[in-house]
Amino acid sequence: MPAQALAAVATLLSFAPHGNRIEFTLDHGSAELVWITNSTFRFRRTLEGPLGPAKSPGPEKVTVDADEIPGAVRIRSKYIEVTLQKHGLLVRVRKLDGTPLLNDLTEPVPDGGSVMWERQTPPGVRFYGLGPRADSAFDVHGKSLRAAVPFLIATGGYAEYHAGGGTHRFDFSAGGRYRITAPQVDYYFYYGPAPKEIFDEHNRVRPPESYWPASERFGSWMSLRASLLDLVQGAMTAMLLPAFNLAPYNNALPELQTRARQLGSLVPGAAPGTVGLSGFRKQLDTFFASYEPELRDRGFPVWHPLPFQFPDDPECARHADEFMLGDEMLIAPMYAPGDQRDLYLPQGIWTNLETNEVYQGRRTITEKTKSLPVFARNGTIVPLDSPGGMGLHYFPKLGAEFFLVESDSGEYSQVHAAPALDGMRLEIESKKDRDYQWVVHHVDKPAAVGEEQPYRQATAANSMPDRTWFYDAAQKNLHVRVKVKAGEDCVISLSFPAP
Repeated sequence: MPAQALAAVATLLSFAPHGNRIEFTLDHGSAELVWITNSTFRFRRTLEGPLGPAKSPGPEKVTVDADEIPGAVRIRSKYIEVTLQKHGLLVRVRKLDGTPLLNDLTEPVPDGGSVMWERQTPPGVRFYGLGPRADSAFDVHGKSLRAAVPFLIATGGYAEYHAGGGTHRFDFSAGGRYRITAPQVDYYFYYGPAPKEIFDEHNRVRPPESYWPASERFGSWMSLRASLLDLVQGAMTAMLLPAFNLAPYNNALPELQTRARQLGSLVPGAAPGTVGLSGFRKQLDTFFASYEPELRDRGFPVWHPLPFQFPDDPECARHADEFMLGDEMLIAPMYAPGDQRDLYLPQGIWTNLETNEVYQGRRTITEKTKSLPVFARNGTIVPLDSPGGMGLHYFPKLGAEFFLVESDSGEYSQVHAAPALDGMRLEIESKKDRDYQWVVHHVDKPAAVGEEQPYRQATAANSMPDRTWFYDAAQKNLHVRVKVKAGEDCVISLSFPAP
């Protein structure tokens, strides 16, 4: 009997739990399922012969219930239910309320030196990931892709990561199903209501990563666009260490050089060439350092693709040419000549950092500027380094906080801002001596600023002594300067005239 026919009639004979690992005895081939957490398991299977050794991350203790139901074995954790059909060993995963997640339609069969099987694409579910690619949209429906990284995220609330080496291909060209071609059946399943939970689970099992380059081999507008899309699509695949080489743009025309500098300056692994890095990049040193623990401990890229940050907004899936820098700033790089582009603002209220203009989200706007388009989200604090100290830009009226990592000590300085009764409260818990300047955007002129003693009003924003404030009536921005000692808790109250 040919190998393909053998694979088509594999039968599960019995199963045996061994702690977090469940071993399945088949009439031919072998299989096992290892629980890593209540949300994550690893499934491996061979079509013939025993399973080889495999290193899985040290799992936490996971309590599961395993039993037999008609025609299948059912395993339940705290969050999900996995069933394996006895005939064919098809894997199906659903939430405990019965909502389907992953669903095998066929069992794996030999395909040359690989194995191939198909899974269901539920109606309305979009699929993202599979590594860097120069696609302007995230959803892979209708595409057949060789996966640079075999990490596939479904908006239905799960992801799959195929752990074995070699070439993987995902074919979404047929309706209602997708085909996986892989060297072997060896994948992790992650349950997560949103991408951030999925990335958190993936971070437990991800292999060591080195810097990976974007597509800037030739300095052209086309390569700049391809690099931007590569970088954002890579971030959606949890690739955390991108690199960008500005040397191909050393001899480019000035406009192209400027746009390449603006993009490259936001990449952690930037090689500046003779083009150099932007002034904005130098303002972000503390910002980037403050996101390193999240990158290390949770596996979040500093570049947050829009579907990562706003999973409930389907329009975000169409815009791989913009991204969030952390949780605070939307960046829409220019990658074509003419100093103009359209960009999408997701849900929320946004402030253009260059003009201080305010926009309501869930709309597309046209931006014309020679600068890098940067928009801050309402309810955030954006820290910006400057030679004179630390600028803290607060965008009310929602409360906000930011934790500044002090690179010399590893401690966190905390800054908080929020409405309070008829005013606002600004707070700094500093772990080092530092000069701070709050910039509170879009507020009326205050009646009083201060702590126990009122602060004095200064005559200009660029010449403010300690414990003074200045109101920019044209921009409706309030500036407050304060020098804070290490260990000091500095609370500033703002009161406003009654309407």
